[in-house]
Amino acid sequence: MTRLPDPDRSRAVLIGTSTHADGSGLPGLPAIGANLADLRQVLTDPATGSLPADHCVTAADPASAGEVGTLLARAAAEATDLLFVYYGGHGLVDDRGRLHLALPRTDAADIRWTALPFETLREELLDSPAAIRVLVLDCCFSGRAIEAMTSGHSTVAGQIDVAGTYTLASTSANAVAYAPEGATHTAFTGALLAALRGPVALTLDDLFDEVRRDLAVRDMPRPQRRVVNNAGDLVLVRPPASTAPRPAPATGRPSASWTDPGASAPPRPLWHQGSVTALPKPRRPKAEIRVPPWAWVLLLFLAAGLIGWYWLYTQTHWDKDDLKEAVQRAAVELGEQSKFADAPLEAHIAQLIDESGKGPQHGITPSVTRVSKPDSDSNAGDYEVTSQGIAVCMHVTTTLKTPGNELLPATVDLSATVTDGACPTAGRPGADEGASPSSTPSENG
Repeated sequence: MTRLPDPDRSRAVLIGTSTHADGSGLPGLPAIGANLADLRQVLTDPATGSLPADHCVTAADPASAGEVGTLLARAAAEATDLLFVYYGGHGLVDDRGRLHLALPRTDAADIRWTALPFETLREELLDSPAAIRVLVLDCCFSGRAIEAMTSGHSTVAGQIDVAGTYTLASTSANAVAYAPEGATHTAFTGALLAALRGPVALTLDDLFDEVRRDLAVRDMPRPQRRVVNNAGDLVLVRPPASTAPRPAPATGRPSASWTDPGASAPPRPLWHQGSVTALPKPRRPKAEIRVPPWAWVLLLFLAAGLIGWYWLYTQTHWDKDDLKEAVQRAAVELGEQSKFADAPLEAHIAQLIDESGKGPQHGITPSVTRVSKPDSDSNAGDYEVTSQGIAVCMHVTTTLKTPGNELLPATVDLSATVTDGACPTAGRPGADEGASPSSTPSENG
């Protein structure tokens, strides 16, 4: 449920570093001073703020990490509703990839001993009894804070999940923040202040969305967030007038993970463009089509069945081109041999086709049938080769090689040609009758 923090049980600590010692390797950030002053003014404004002035402390250019620790530890111990912590300045990463927050005496060449480790700030957040913790980081590499917030300490991560945490960072884990030269505020905090000063009170989730839109329109680095439980429903400031309309609520709850706003931002709502009398009508949600799990299982079984059927078909059935090539090879082999003129050729042709190696691995040898012959004493004629509906015709002719005698029949040399389809014979022999060759029509009468 949307609510304001309890002012008596809430605390805020605003930390910022705008100046650095000569030789530190870090440029100054003059806008940080305005960031702290204006953010404190917004949070403690008597008309719209949610905190009394004495519950919001500022550490501008703290002399040491100890000064920051003293202020933060006191506020963390006293807060039982909201603990709000803000840091603006340089974010630095050591050689192990750990985030450090720069202080005025930080040396960029010696980060580990001169900067404030984020791990220290993190521990103070975890130890606080506050119901909701809000951490805002406006610095380079601020996205790395989330890695520390959810690192391998399962007990600590569990405490944060139960208590509720909202982490808002100005950049991703590997990006730099942006501070326009001569601008009053840094880009991120300037957008944050503009949203807080808007005509309506925004929850933390709405606040993030508005800051993201603002920065995206200006092509600035995109902010990141992490939300646990209901921390996103908190409102940091009251609306300036009770009649100001609320923006349309978010369509879903953010998960406990970083939000990547993507390459483009949605258009600004009408209330931000100056109109406070009407809000855009909510778009009708798109129908969601869900496929039940059993349907996916059925589809997988069907796909597997089709693949298996196709494989079995290719292993047992002749291909038309393969059958023709096998018959052509058999015709070549036949032409290199001599045969007795009256020797049947059907079985021999079938054997030559089978030995060609062109057939399927588990296929049946094609059937060879002599469908026409010029006379009863010659093995010349048309031989039809068929297999599972595919037909090829072999035309065999003979040439006398040696004449026959009383002991041996004549021998002949064979030659064969191959054509597609069934043999074009004019008449096929019946069970007890001869047939004419394909070129000679049969005669009756």
